[in-house]
Amino acid sequence: MQIDGKEIFVEEIQGNGILNFVLIHNAGGNHQFFHHQIETLKKYGNIILLDLPGHGKSENLAHYNMSDLASVIVKISEKLSLKNISFIGLNNGANIIIDIALNHALPISSLVLIDPPLFMKPSFNNEINHFIQKLEEPNLNEFVSSLVESIFIKTTENNKKIAYEAFMNVDKVALQKIFKGLLEWDKTISNKLHKITYPTLCILTDEHHCTYQKMHEEAPHIEIGKVIGSKCWATLEVPAQVNAMIERFIALTEIPAF
Repeated sequence: MQIDGKEIFVEEIQGNGILNFVLIHNAGGNHQFFHHQIETLKKYGNIILLDLPGHGKSENLAHYNMSDLASVIVKISEKLSLKNISFIGLNNGANIIIDIALNHALPISSLVLIDPPLFMKPSFNNEINHFIQKLEEPNLNEFVSSLVESIFIKTTENNKKIAYEAFMNVDKVALQKIFKGLLEWDKTISNKLHKITYPTLCILTDEHHCTYQKMHEEAPHIEIGKVIGSKCWATLEVPAQVNAMIERFIALTEIPAF
C-alpha cells in the first residue's frame, strides 16, 4: 500500500464479526510477531497486518517520531475505510496506539496494549541508549542472537527464528530513530492516559517496561492483566495467555456501532 509515496506492507485477512483488528508490532519486529493471534482474532472480525516503516517489507520514512508512526497507521485505516477498529499493539506498537487515541479521531471500538514501555525510569532509558549504540557495531549478528536469547524465557526455536530474522532485517537507522523518538515521547505522556475513553486492556509481562502500580495510578479505568513466564514478546512466547485475555476482554466489551 502506498502511504505518502512510501510502500508499506499491509495484509488483510478476512474473518467473522464486525471488528477490524489492526495489529501494530514492536520496534525491531514485524507482522509475524502476531502469528499466533490470527486464528483467535478471526473469530471476531477482520485482521489488518502491517510492517512499520523500515521494518519487514516496508520502506523507510524520513522521520520516526511517535506522531510520524501514528500518522502512517491512521492513513492506512482511512485508506481501508475501516470501522469498528480494535487496535492491538505490542511494546512500541502499543505506544503508537496511545498516540493515535489521544490525537486522532477514528472509529475506534477498543484498544489492547501489550507491554507498552511507559513512564520509563532513568535506568530503562540507559538500556535503550545502550541498545541504540549497539546497533552501530559491526557484529550485529552476535548482538541480535544474544538479545533474542535473553528476552525469551522458554519458547520454541521457530519463535526465536521469527524474532531473530525480524531484527536482522530491520533498517538499523530507522530503529535507532524510533527508540530516540520513544525516549522523547515518554517524557510527555504523564497525566494523559486518563483522556483515553475507549475500552482498553493493558497486558503486562515480567519485563520492566511498565508497572501495574504506575499504570493504575495514571489510568485507573484501564483493565490491566499480566501474563506469567514471559518478557516483552508475549504474543510469541505465551500466546495462549494473551489470546485468552483478549477474548475475555472482547466478550465483556460493548462494541459501539459505527
